[in-house]
Amino acid sequence: MGKFVNFQKVEGNPFNLQISNHLISLNVKEDEQHWWSPEMTLRLEKEESKTTIFESIGPNSSMFTLAMFFVILGSVLFLAALMWSLSQMTVGESPVQSILVTFLSGLLILLTFGWLAMGRMRARDQVTRLKQFVAEIIEG
Repeated sequence: MGKFVNFQKVEGNPFNLQISNHLISLNVKEDEQHWWSPEMTLRLEKEESKTTIFESIGPNSSMFTLAMFFVILGSVLFLAALMWSLSQMTVGESPVQSILVTFLSGLLILLTFGWLAMGRMRARDQVTRLKQFVAEIIEG
């Protein structure tokens, strides 16, 4: 923990460090931050004379929340439109509108997962730099 506290005071860090209790949050500085930029959380647990570090890397929480909103919206619309089309076919009406809504809601889900995959590919370089930065602090 001391290494991270000392490094937090150094000017010119490529990442923002926030330390509270036994949690360390690292994220990309604003001038390099994009919607795909990752965030890293380190949890330090001290056992006897050893410190264990647990690492969690993921997307920005607001972007992940937005993506999950679209996935859930698409899923609810997909199931509702599927039930609507089945009920229309049961009563002998044309299910064209409901099949179109089913298709569009499925497309929304696929586009959201594609958007997340694209962000993950774009963030690969920043994730590598983030891991190297933390490794330098730990080894230093």
